[in-house]
Amino acid sequence: MTFWDRLMDLLRIHKMSQADLSKRLDLSPSFISISMGRKTVPRADFLMQVADYFKVSPRWLMTGEDEEAVDAKYSVVINDKRLMEIGYLLTKCDTDFVELIGELVEHEISHQKTIW
Repeated sequence: MTFWDRLMDLLRIHKMSQADLSKRLDLSPSFISISMGRKTVPRADFLMQVADYFKVSPRWLMTGEDEEAVDAKYSVVINDKRLMEIGYLLTKCDTDFVELIGELVEHEISHQKTIW
């Protein structure tokens, strides 16, 4: 995966278009699409804007690796786009609701272990 692949994943997870991101970062509408089409190494200022906007590390954006980032700890989940989307949506939920879902998952896992 490249920087541009990771950026596309972030846009998909956040349900944003390239044009949406361009507006939010105050860039020309064609900047992202042209850069992505050329598959160029992103400019440092753009890399930092994207990292700040999505709250990810510049290292992760460039390499896909960052021991402090979530992806190093949850690489199995990161590789499943559906789980990543669920995780993102949970960040928008009330804490009590997320705790309830956690309890439900724990219950289901413990139930499955007793079946086998």
